[in-house]
Amino acid sequence: MAQSHMAMSMDPPPRWLDQPVMLHSSRAYKCSLNHTEQCEYQQGYWRFWYELDHRYALPTVAFFMTAIILFAVPFLLSPFVSATAHSKQVRRILALNRYLSYRAYRLPLLNWNSAPIGVLLLGAIGTIFFFSMTLGPKPYYWPNEKNPETGKVTLSFGNSPSIASRSGWMSLACLPFIIATSSKSNMITTVTGVSHEKLQVFHRWISYACFVLALIHTFPFIVYHIWKGDMVKRWNEDVFYWTGVVALVPQAWLTFASFSPLRNLCYEFFKASHFLAALVFVVFLFLHCDFRLSSWDYFIATGVIFSLTFLHSQLRIYFQHGLKKAKISLASNGFIKVSIPTKTTWRAGQHYFIRLIGLGTHGLTAHPFTACSLPSKAHYYEAKESELIFYIRPQGGFTARLAKFAEKHPNASMRVLLDGPYGGIDMRKLVSSQKTLALAGGSGAGWLLPLIEAFLRRKDWLSAGCDPESGRMGALCDGEGPEMKVILATRDLATRDWFEEAICGVLNASLTGCCPSGLSVEIYFTGKEENKMAAKQTARSLQALDEPEKAPDAEINIAAKTSSKSSDSGAEKVGALLSPTDHASRPDLPAIIREAAAESVSSMRVFCCGPLSMQNDVQNAVAREQLAAMRDGSKDIYLHMEHFSWA
Repeated sequence: MAQSHMAMSMDPPPRWLDQPVMLHSSRAYKCSLNHTEQCEYQQGYWRFWYELDHRYALPTVAFFMTAIILFAVPFLLSPFVSATAHSKQVRRILALNRYLSYRAYRLPLLNWNSAPIGVLLLGAIGTIFFFSMTLGPKPYYWPNEKNPETGKVTLSFGNSPSIASRSGWMSLACLPFIIATSSKSNMITTVTGVSHEKLQVFHRWISYACFVLALIHTFPFIVYHIWKGDMVKRWNEDVFYWTGVVALVPQAWLTFASFSPLRNLCYEFFKASHFLAALVFVVFLFLHCDFRLSSWDYFIATGVIFSLTFLHSQLRIYFQHGLKKAKISLASNGFIKVSIPTKTTWRAGQHYFIRLIGLGTHGLTAHPFTACSLPSKAHYYEAKESELIFYIRPQGGFTARLAKFAEKHPNASMRVLLDGPYGGIDMRKLVSSQKTLALAGGSGAGWLLPLIEAFLRRKDWLSAGCDPESGRMGALCDGEGPEMKVILATRDLATRDWFEEAICGVLNASLTGCCPSGLSVEIYFTGKEENKMAAKQTARSLQALDEPEKAPDAEINIAAKTSSKSSDSGAEKVGALLSPTDHASRPDLPAIIREAAAESVSSMRVFCCGPLSMQNDVQNAVAREQLAAMRDGSKDIYLHMEHFSWA
């Protein structure tokens, strides 16, 4: 009997979901208050619990969709508008838009660049929206009453504080857009033209908003139930508190671990933990919402977005590219050269996520690298095989392991999976440019090569048919044509020499009867001493690579292995076609951009890939030129920035 009594007195285990499970909970409402005025107050437009998803979640969706549409419309219409048809007024508006897109601020002590002021303005508008929707409607807490002597609640409008309920719905409405801005195969990119890496700032900001709103959703419940006197009982008996806390913990990790200093400590661990924490967060948030009103609709939307983008990415990996063989070697300046034969196409500046199968656990993750070559020229009826080349600077983790592999196994092959291409340069901008500035620093040297090759191909095309004796006049027969100025700033001599040899290879492969007129190359050596590289021994670098996590900037220096004969041969080839100008100083990029913009050209394009300090100098210099363009409306100056790191 005692055992039977004990079994009967045991509480049943809590259910994760209310029964029966439905897609939407009921909106049926019956007022339990004593006065009509109280019922009308409870059903106020911004207060009525049974309509809060319509009052707060749907406006949040509308806010994000409005922002997407505002950027999608001009992008989708741009192919139908000729650049030459722009009036001065249109150019002024375009210059204002570009000023907002380029102007940024920098904190040198932290080596940190802000987002452009246009992006900051969007963030400010979002902040105002969420704070207005959270703090604007009243009350924050229902005016419930209780007997001070007995502690019994005598008047109750509800157990969910108003500010907690509305912030919870807005937080939930952020979820689909967090996923939409996180993926590489991106729907927003398709309709706006904004590449996935540039959407990462919005991915983080929307995540911050979601987390802050989740905290505002959490604490009022604690305050209310402490006032009511049943906080401990709720925690012990109510599964919604458990699932809410379990969802909040990984959400906090997702938010704070994504800060760049923490993320850069060990990127592979960050990436793995990010996916695991996201899975735990979504699962327990799903249980926490418990099909209240239309809450599960947002999980359906999130699941559809994630599934479509993931499926598209996997189809590209396995059906467009398939499993390929990559040849791994070391360039003369210590960069890792990865060569992959392929019949796919890509544009200058586009990047791939590559997964090299054969590096142990590093082969489980994909890493982004920019293509440093262009597809081979082919007729429309043939799929000519091209060589997709990446030049990778050895640093910590994955790249250090890859460098050590290349050192031990010269010209070895390794299986590789490709995901891409993504991003890249708008080739219409490059083709329509009268003057082009291509700027890079350090490991951005390889990024310049496809730009130079694209320029030379354009020169070849414009020169086609240039035969005055037979009466055929090409576009460049009068000696005029587009110009490109290439500037590389590097701290080591090996990269300078390697870049000259690489230019030689591009010239030999691209020139078909056309001289490289209009192309100038300047190389700025920013190292402190001429023998700076020689002081770094190969053995020391390889020792650092044995423990890559302890060597965040490990380098392999094989300059000593490069024979003087090879160097002289490369110099002779470069000298025969093009003579790069060497400078023993840092380039004054603002002055270079200012002088180029002052020339009598109507269109100028600036392309930059380099460290944060270089990016800041370039984008602010181009932003200043937009102010002049706003005054007279005669200039069309465009900037494309390629970031070393975007997350």
